[in-house]
Order: sequence, then C-alpha cells, then structure tokens
Amino acid sequence: MRDVLFVAVGGSLGALSRYGAGLAAAKFFGKGFPWGTLLVNVGGCFIMGIVLELMLDLEARSTETITPALRLQMAFWRQGVAIGFLGALTTFSTFGADTLRELEGGRPLISLANVAANLVLSLAAVWVGVAVMRAMD
Repeated sequence: MRDVLFVAVGGSLGALSRYGAGLAAAKFFGKGFPWGTLLVNVGGCFIMGIVLELMLDLEARSTETITPALRLQMAFWRQGVAIGFLGALTTFSTFGADTLRELEGGRPLISLANVAANLVLSLAAVWVGVAVMRAMD
C-alpha cells in the first residue's frame, strides 16, 4: 500500500507540475514551438539522472546495512519520484503528438527540431544530473 501511495502522490505532483510548466512556457515563450513539452522532458531527464545516482548509492550497500529507513528511502525514490512524479511530469506521448501535429501542419522543420531538441537535450540532461551527483561525492 505504501508504494501505491508513493506513486499516487508523486504522480499527482508530477501532473500538476507538467500542467503548470505548459502554461508558463506558453506564456513566456509563445505557442510557436512546443516549449512546455521540451522543458518538462529535459528537466525530468535531469532529475532522473540525480535519482539514478541516489538509487545506485542506496542499492550498493550490503544487505546487512539496509535498514527499514533505507528501504523506505529506496521506495520513495523509485516509486514516488522515478515512477510517480517523473512518470507524470515527462510527456513522451505529448512529445509524439506535438511532433505529429507540426508535421501534419506542414511544418516539417519544426517537427524535426522538436525531435532533435528533445532527444539531444534530454540525454544531455540525464548525463548532467549524473555528473552533478558524482561531483558531490
């Protein structure tokens, strides 16, 4: 039941964050490019890099040192943040719809720019998130 609650609360917060980011992006950058989707995908990938390092650190401990408190932390990061929050925040399905809409709207260059920007920046954001956490060791 704890894991379900972590996913539910994390998912709710991620969905609300996604909604707010979309509104803010449209207000600040306009609607000529799907900026909201790009921002949440890149930001979510950056956070995922941090979460991956945190989980790897927790999982690297010997089984004798994994206390109930550490198990709770592991569940929070995996179910609450990675699955719940980031699952709701990042919007790959919206990315696909945005890309197709631009393509079908006769804007193939915007469509290709969207694919390239999401792919390159999201992968770079995961790498930066991991690098930040490793630099803090």
